[in-house]
Amino acid sequence: MTYENVKFGKDCRDKIIEGVNLAANAVACTFGPNGKNAIVRNDGGLLITKDGYHTAMCVNDPDPYVSMGIDIIQDICKKTAYDVGDGTSTSAILAAKLINAFKDYSNPIETMRTLKVKVEQVIEALRETTKPCETFTDFYNVAKVSANGDEEIAKLVAEAFKTVGKNGIVMFEESDEVKDSVDYSQGFRIESGYASPYYINTGRKTCELENVLVYISDTKIEEVKMVLELAKKARDNKQSLLLIAPEYDSEVHVFLNQNKSQLQSCAIYSPNRGVYRQLMLEDLREIFKHGQIIKKVIITNKTTTFVDEFEVSDDTIKTIKEFLYNPQLPALDRQFHERRLANFTGKLATISVGGFSKLEMRERFDRIEDAVCAVRAAREEGVVLGGGLTLANLDAADTGRIEFDFGDQAADLDLTDDFLSVLKHPAELLGTINESKSTLAAAGVYEPFLVVKTVLENAISTAALVLTTDVAILNMSNFYNN
Repeated sequence: MTYENVKFGKDCRDKIIEGVNLAANAVACTFGPNGKNAIVRNDGGLLITKDGYHTAMCVNDPDPYVSMGIDIIQDICKKTAYDVGDGTSTSAILAAKLINAFKDYSNPIETMRTLKVKVEQVIEALRETTKPCETFTDFYNVAKVSANGDEEIAKLVAEAFKTVGKNGIVMFEESDEVKDSVDYSQGFRIESGYASPYYINTGRKTCELENVLVYISDTKIEEVKMVLELAKKARDNKQSLLLIAPEYDSEVHVFLNQNKSQLQSCAIYSPNRGVYRQLMLEDLREIFKHGQIIKKVIITNKTTTFVDEFEVSDDTIKTIKEFLYNPQLPALDRQFHERRLANFTGKLATISVGGFSKLEMRERFDRIEDAVCAVRAAREEGVVLGGGLTLANLDAADTGRIEFDFGDQAADLDLTDDFLSVLKHPAELLGTINESKSTLAAAGVYEPFLVVKTVLENAISTAALVLTTDVAILNMSNFYNN
């Protein structure tokens, strides 16, 4: 018997996997330095991109069950972009390869559980092979790979990271100019993003405010009337408004978003907890003293960056350094105070991305964004050999042989060959499968360990969800209304 809005077992999985493969194959066309562009016609006009994330986001299919698989690939791309900002194509391709390699295994739950353990072992093995990313050459090599071999972009990004230093911040924005440029200033960043995605006001899922009035509250903003005067002041002075508080009543978000046409605004949560929060708020008050209006604020889902020239008292710097001079200071405290000092003394580089046309600028913007995110991740946790070769060169000794018991059905399943074939897949697509490690290392082909780690974790998680699904239910009215 067949049903219009419910599919079971293999019928369910086959349709979902069809969608997974459709989206992953589209992404694979753009994958690597030899990948090709994707051209998309949508409501916003024409888009030409070589970015896997944007390619995946544009794939669709009229079959609602196939669309479920497409949505799954889009979700892993969103997750990887959220986590590290790079590696979206690899995560989609690996997830699809895992799903196809293990779709016929008789006990998917136990198989996926075992493979998750194997992935954790691979990640720990890779961690031991990392090398630091600290010099201009290191930055250049990582940026070049991520920018699809574009030496001009690689040099631009590497120079920006070298100039701002270890504690500096590198950002990027669109420009109306023909050529790219870099502007250096002082910046202050906190680890707290927008309190609601409804504050997003750009196509890059960020909220960007200019000429910003900042209000800091130590307590919850419980009523709209607490911000009415601030909103009126900002509006009358043609300013934007940024609120920083530990909590908000939902009506505050509603009020601010309903008045977007008159006042650009955003609300973020106070960063950190306990004494760390108090110290960070004191730092913020230090840079906002005398009611200073901030030139520009950029808010993502994770961070808020204040772009302006700030004056900080010598006493503040001295106090922070006194904390750091203490040899008994716990590691977590030391890390926090180092970050405070970096905020006050670090630099900010803003890369303005240009082009001869809007289409060229957007395509170039995607590659610069990938390069910046890749170098940022590499600077954080180091790099491993790139070109997919790090995963491709894993052998059975690295991953081990797998044996387990299914209760009433004893089985000795050798998953290693299938697992290794999945790990080799990126190198096969890139054409580096037969390259030697020394050849790629000499060419400076490295990729961030943090990206590889995130890609593996997200890919196995996505594969597990698909392969352990046994029924797909479609709410027809909701689907077609959307």
